[in-house]
Formats: sequence, structure tokens, C-alpha cells
Amino acid sequence: MYFDALTLAAVVDELRATIVGGRVQRVLLPGALSVALEIYTGRRCYLLLSAHPQFARVQLSPVRISRGTDATPPLLLLLRKYVNRGRITAVEQPDLERVLLLSIAKRPFSRNSDHTADLDDDDTPPEDTAPEEETLRCELIVEIMEQRSNIVLVGDDNIILAAARHVTPRMSRRPVLPREPYELPPPQIKHDPRQATAAELRAAIPDGQPDLARALVSAYRGLSPLAAREAVYRVMGRTLVPTGPDLPWDALADALCALWHAPWSPHLVVDERGPIAFAPYEITHLAEARPYASMSAALDAYYAARERLTAHQQRRDALREQLHDTRERLERQRSALHAELQRAADFERLRWEGEMIFAFLHTLTPGQEHLDVEGRTITLAPHKSPVESAQERFRAYDKAKSALTGVPERLRAVELRLAGLDETLALLDVAERFEEIEAIAREAEAEGYLGPASPERTRKRQARPMPPLRLESSDGFTIYIGRTAQQNEQVTFRLGAPDDLWLHARGAPGAHVIIKSGGREIPERTIEEAAALAAYYSALRSSLSVDVEIARRRHVRKVRGGPAGLVTYRAERSVRVAPRPPW
Repeated sequence: MYFDALTLAAVVDELRATIVGGRVQRVLLPGALSVALEIYTGRRCYLLLSAHPQFARVQLSPVRISRGTDATPPLLLLLRKYVNRGRITAVEQPDLERVLLLSIAKRPFSRNSDHTADLDDDDTPPEDTAPEEETLRCELIVEIMEQRSNIVLVGDDNIILAAARHVTPRMSRRPVLPREPYELPPPQIKHDPRQATAAELRAAIPDGQPDLARALVSAYRGLSPLAAREAVYRVMGRTLVPTGPDLPWDALADALCALWHAPWSPHLVVDERGPIAFAPYEITHLAEARPYASMSAALDAYYAARERLTAHQQRRDALREQLHDTRERLERQRSALHAELQRAADFERLRWEGEMIFAFLHTLTPGQEHLDVEGRTITLAPHKSPVESAQERFRAYDKAKSALTGVPERLRAVELRLAGLDETLALLDVAERFEEIEAIAREAEAEGYLGPASPERTRKRQARPMPPLRLESSDGFTIYIGRTAQQNEQVTFRLGAPDDLWLHARGAPGAHVIIKSGGREIPERTIEEAAALAAYYSALRSSLSVDVEIARRRHVRKVRGGPAGLVTYRAERSVRVAPRPPW
């Protein structure tokens, strides 16, 4: 789903009706590739211009937009000079392009006026006081082209003043750099959908193509795949139609033109995943299309949801990277400790050699260099007595033994931390909500997986613990699911009674699941439902089927010295189920 020329046309009409003639009284950067303008038109309007590679758009925001970066790049400095306190004189869209041009005129204020501060909420913008010839004029241009989206400030002489993204001649044949002339993106050599005719369609669409909508996109400017599918559906009743000579070309031409000439009717399509499509017309080929009062309102609902999802994924990725770094460090520690234990086996040879030298002391002669015992050769120092050679070996053995004191215990502690970390990583991968990700982050920090916690970061992380997931089975039994390590501990040892059933995916980190029996026999259907949840909240979620082990809670024990949620258990049986999300 992307922001097409038709959507931009609807936004341009909305902006012409709301912000033209208004004064820009605040300029800020919500992000590195976005600009926000607060515009006073008798009331306050908030305009967002974004060149984000995934979320590029232009829209009015229903709420005041906050600054998202402390940086002060050249673009912001020049926006303050040329745009802040200027008036919006025009809003334009080059023909069928995804490019917006905001024309702004700014007259300098009188020398005694305070022109550096933003207006307060109760202030009325001052009147222009400078003569016409001193007016600064510029254009703020937004190019909405996915990865190549940009925001460009252009002076009255068509010279680029600043840009959110610099494009060098090596990157494109159309460079975007300060002090260079600005050029609009070159138009595509295609037909105009606003003037589509049956004869033109018939000539432009070749026969034998599997998808008429795709052929329309290839033939017409400014036509997105969504708009093409909508036009096809309105005529044919379906979106996938092969091309051929007998298509109703007149009706198709009328449907194309209607998308552009009908009054705007913004709609948003929402399914179980959230918003999936928007358009300035009624979307009839997708279910659950909801009307909105304005195109900006529909865009705000769509992008707010999409940006939340992206923020969740970015947070998850960043936390996963930190945890993997810790895991690599623990793996190195484990390898080093294993190596030390291996050296301990070598030191046992020193003790044995010392004992053998004493055992065969009566056979040794002064200056002897070798002693053969049980097929093994002991090297002796000819300039030392046999007793000195034996004592030297015992001293080296005692020193090595002291150095290795505690290595097995340290190795076990590292292996327990690795096991707990693997559980945390698995639960992070299946976390579905931002609150779950943050709860896992808090626990990881408490366990020391994220390094030493600063007091400031600890204060930020303090939050009310999130309770385990509680569901009811088809038979009326309560099921608890732990979605973090602490929740696993709570589910198993606080909520679970000795006779309750405990479930966990076999051989994979994941959630602890408890079925509360209440002294009753638990039906097989409830067990299968709980097992499907244990499979879903495990590292094996993507598998077609998962073996889930079942034990009485009394047979589950905490691992001594281990992190929260790490247990041993004696399973009574197992079931194979398909992972199932909560209902």
C-alpha cells in the first residue's frame, strides 16, 4: 500500500480549503525525514510532511505534532529563515505526480518585533510590516516516491536551499543538492486516466495479459494498483480479469474517469491485522471499508497503526540484538571454562607422574632422563634428584588445582544463564504487543542480560508488572499462559496448585501453561486447547505440529540457582498439536 497521486489530489484539495492564506508559526522536525508545520488560519492546523521510505505522505494531523529529534540540520535552520512566520500562498500538485508544492511568502518583521519566538496559544499572528520588494519567497516541495522520497526547500530563483536527503549525480541523473537548480521528477510517458476513452483503452491494453488491472497500471499515469483493481471490480465484479477484445471498454473507461472526477469519499479498510488500505473513493473490492470525514483523517488512522507496528518491530529487533550480544559473550565464557576444565585433566598427569617417581624411586639412578611406567614415559631432569623432580610436579599440580577451584560451579552458572537467555529470546520472538516486549526488556535488564543498569534507565523501566494471559477453555477450565520469564514463574509456582496440569513445548523454550483443575478431571479437549497455546507461545510457533509435554504441577521444580522461569520436570505424557493463537 502506498500513497498514490489520486490520494495526493484529495489531500491537495483539503489543504487548499484549510491552510492557504494561513501563517506558519512553528516549524519542527518530528523525525530525520519529516517536517511539521503549525499554521494559523483563524484556528490552528498541523501539517505533516514525511519522506519516510515506508510512510512518505502529506496529511493534516488532528493533534499538535511533537519534536522527535534534538538535531538542528541545515534544513531546519533554513526552514526557520524562509518558512517560519511566512504565509502559505498556494498548494499545487504537478499533473498526475506524487509531488506537492507549498508556495510560501515571508515579509521581514519590524526591527523591534520579537520574531524569534513561536506564537503562544492565545496570540494572534502579527500583520506584515515590510514592503513587497523585501518579501522572501520559496517553495517547500515533498516528493513521495517510497525509498526516493524527499523534502526540498527551493528559493524564488529555483535554486535548492536544503533537502532532507541529498542525491548526488552518482546516485541519480536528477541530483538534489544545495545551490543546484531544482528539477521536477520527469513525467512518465503514459495516458491520462482522467480522459480515458474506450478506443484509447482498447489500443493501450494488449490481448492475452493475465491481469487487466496490472495492464492498466502500465498504460496510465498516476494509477496505482489499488485504483486499477477498484476500476476493474466496479465493472467486472472481480479484480483478476484477463485482457481480451471483448471486454466492456466503455464501462472501463467510465470507471477510470469516475475515480478522478467523482466527489472525494475517503475510506479505510481494516481487517484483523489492522488497517490495510486507504483511498479517496469508496473501496468496493475489499471488505470492511469504513468512510472517513477527510482524507487526512483516514491517513492518520492508517499510518498511526502502521507506525506502531513498525516501532514494535524496531524495539524487538534492537532488544534481540542486545540479547544476542550477551549470548555471544556467555558462549565465549562457557568455552573458556570448558578449556580450563580440560587443562585440569592435564594437571592430573602431573600428580600421577609425581606419585610414580616416588613409587619407583629405588630404581632410579643419578642423571637418569626417562622413567617408563605402564607404557608411558616420564621425562626427568638429569641435573635434579628424583625427589626434587617429584616435588616440583606436586607443587605445579597444587597450584593448578587452586587456580581451578570453582570452575565447575562457574560453568554451571554460565550454562544456567544461557538457558534463561534462550527462554527470554524465544518469548521475545513470540511477543505480540509492545507492552509484552517492554516487560521482557525490564526482566532482561533485571537479570543483567542488558549490562549494568543505570539509575535513570531503571527509573524508566519501572512499571506495573503485566499479568499472565488468562483464558477459559471450551469446557470452562481456566488456563494461564506465561509470556515472560517472571510470568512463567508466577504461572507455575504461584497460580498453579499441585494437582493442576502444567504444559510446555518439548525441547524448545517458551511459555509455561497451567490448567486449573479445581479438583475436577480435566477433559481431553481442554488439554489439547492448552497444549496448542503452549505450542503457539514457544520457539516452535511456525511448525505445523508440536509435541507438548504434560506434567502435574507437583512434579515441576525450580532449577537451583537458575534464573526465573527455568525448571525441571517429570512429564506424565505428551500430545502432538498444531499451534493455535489465543481466542
